[in-house]
Amino acid sequence: MKRHALRRRARSSVAVAALMLPAAAFAQSDQPAGEGQYGGDIVVTATRQSESLSKVPLSVSAFSQEKLDNRGVRSFADVIRQTPGVVFEATSITTNISIRGIKSTAGAATTGVYIDDTPIQFRSLGFSGGNTYPVIFDLERVEVLRGPQGTLFGAGSEGGTIRFISPQPSTTRSSGYARTEFAMTEDGGPSYEAGLALGVPLIQDKLGVRVSGYYRRDGGWIDRVRFENKGVVADDSNYQDSYVGKIAFAWEPVPELRITPSFTYQKVYTNDSPATWDNVRADFTVPDAPFSDYDDGRFLNGNRVQEWTRDRFYLPTLNVQYGLGPVDLTAIASYFDRRQTLASDYTIFAQSIFTGISLPLFPDQRAVTALKNTQKITTGELRLASSDRDAMLTWQVGGFYQKAKQTSFQQVDDPSFFKYAPFLAPVLPPLIDGRLVYDQFAKSKDEQIAAFGQVNFKPVDRLTLTVGLRYGQTRFTINSFAQGPVVGPSVTDLGRQKEKPFTPKFGAEFQVTPGTLVYASASKGFRPGGYNPQVGVPCQASDLDPLGYPNGRPQTYDSDSVWSYELGLKTRTGRFSAQGSVYQIDWKNIQQVVSLGGCGFQFTGNLGTARSRGFDFQLDYRLTDDFTFQAEIGYTNAKFLKTFFGGPLAARPLVTKGDHVVAPPWTVSVHGQYELSLREHHDSYVRADFDYRSHQSDPTPGIDPRNGGSDPTLDNAPALKALSMRIGHRIDGIDMSLFVNNLLDQAVWQGRRARDNNNATIYKSHIVRPRTFGATIGYRF
Repeated sequence: MKRHALRRRARSSVAVAALMLPAAAFAQSDQPAGEGQYGGDIVVTATRQSESLSKVPLSVSAFSQEKLDNRGVRSFADVIRQTPGVVFEATSITTNISIRGIKSTAGAATTGVYIDDTPIQFRSLGFSGGNTYPVIFDLERVEVLRGPQGTLFGAGSEGGTIRFISPQPSTTRSSGYARTEFAMTEDGGPSYEAGLALGVPLIQDKLGVRVSGYYRRDGGWIDRVRFENKGVVADDSNYQDSYVGKIAFAWEPVPELRITPSFTYQKVYTNDSPATWDNVRADFTVPDAPFSDYDDGRFLNGNRVQEWTRDRFYLPTLNVQYGLGPVDLTAIASYFDRRQTLASDYTIFAQSIFTGISLPLFPDQRAVTALKNTQKITTGELRLASSDRDAMLTWQVGGFYQKAKQTSFQQVDDPSFFKYAPFLAPVLPPLIDGRLVYDQFAKSKDEQIAAFGQVNFKPVDRLTLTVGLRYGQTRFTINSFAQGPVVGPSVTDLGRQKEKPFTPKFGAEFQVTPGTLVYASASKGFRPGGYNPQVGVPCQASDLDPLGYPNGRPQTYDSDSVWSYELGLKTRTGRFSAQGSVYQIDWKNIQQVVSLGGCGFQFTGNLGTARSRGFDFQLDYRLTDDFTFQAEIGYTNAKFLKTFFGGPLAARPLVTKGDHVVAPPWTVSVHGQYELSLREHHDSYVRADFDYRSHQSDPTPGIDPRNGGSDPTLDNAPALKALSMRIGHRIDGIDMSLFVNNLLDQAVWQGRRARDNNNATIYKSHIVRPRTFGATIGYRF
């Protein structure tokens, strides 16, 4: 039935694409050949100063808007899939980024996430939450900095930093960008978008403005069904709507002074879970019974509850730049306000924990957890930098302050709790308000203040030595409350933790030729520690005593840190550019979650050490005037160096020496574009993009049977081979193209395959989007 609908929708998509053509016919000038098409050297601010990418002594991937458009990037996950050594995982509740094997689901973030100069990364608080990411539209570029950035970017940039850079308004020239798209996913719903950005000078040389608006619907392909008979409840239910609006002004009262206030608003609504039920077991004595049929395009979700998510943020910022002759001053202030609300299906979660039975026992049985997370981040930064970049001694110093407030709210509404587990009624408190099994609230505050500086010294021609230092103070406080039958007597707790981190950096770079740079660096990164709120009373006997914690959970955990050692090479000629690096990262006192499976709680501890070794390589080669080839390759070998336990009396380890960090060892992206000269100049093109993520065949902590709490019925993600193709034509500034994504129709899971707990018999997978056909029209001036 779906495939007949697909053919009808495909005919509709052609008609819609035809209707879109006149909408862009106002364009008058040819689009210039930019970096995104032909590989010109892009300018980045990875060192907090503008430099050509080939001159930056760091391992950086940079994507201009042209490059993002050419590769069909429409989401943050698309960016990461084309970045060597970086992996992105997402569920309906959480997100996680791994850079060079540095990742964690506990405590503070290991990767810094920035919108311009504002850090927005999320601390793991309560049982839900993750980072939000800007929608990919009207961005000047995206920068991915691999390796710790503790000196210039501070706390949280332990594995690296990802920066979303917005276009700046101009006081001298007009500019604009428009894009519209329509696509159909096989066995799924339609996707479509429309966006427009426009910048104009309001007062020549004095005042300019840039505004943009964008909407996108990502069609769903997963049907929510009744698990009893697979009757459809909601067709293609996992669709997503994104809304973005931006406005920025640039005021230059005098040539030396530029004041840029801006405001960004974003809202993303996800209608239902992106996870499918891939199979269901009656019990562990019988083989798997497939629930979905990926080969036949049947992606099914048997949840009783619609798992929707609303995530919105707004971000006002003020950026002031003032040229003081030999010194440039930059002052930045911002306020990030985010609210995430969601519903998650807990119908089978609690039942399987307490009874070992997964599927609901009663026709009207349903349990839903309501979650709400908020972030309110106030950030201020002041930087001074020498303006003469060719001087023997260049420098920058600065001060940083941030106050990040988070709240986490969770209520588990399960009125059938004592119906399916009547044996618990005599020993547990009654349901709250006759329906709530669990009611939790946590409010935290991270405060950071830091001073930093970096000096570059050229003792001889072409050699530059770098020393950077950052010293700060971090303070974390939390106030938490929990009640409900699974908690026992209500629990209220207030705690704090503070530290004084010091993160240096040392580097040397040598400009072998005007186009070839060799560099080496040693740098430190960290993320702040925290406080573990008190857990429920039942946890003491069921979990904490057996682990060797007679006085309750450990109250605090410290920061963990990395030392990274990197050697790199960058070279560039007229048609060819390449950059590569090899590295070793030593990670100690790793913040790790210790799950208390008997009572459903957890705490965070400093447990174990790890080492990551590998390399990354990026190539951009214009073989002929007509053909451009690009490749990005990364290899990561990250593993734990010691066996460690969740407590002094734990019978089985949490991690066994030699276990690998969960990440594909190889990440490969290959891109080719061929220009066709139908007129006097290149006006048509054909391109292909291939992304590969290898299977992690080595044991990881969660599936190693030697570890307590592991799940040997699972495996690491299979290899992913994603091929996309696009054919396009440019005329009078309009870029029109047809594309197909996931041409091989790889129906494999990526990011996560899991079950609710080790008693559950339902397996859920996050499957990559099936083969998708579409048409795009873009215009830029």
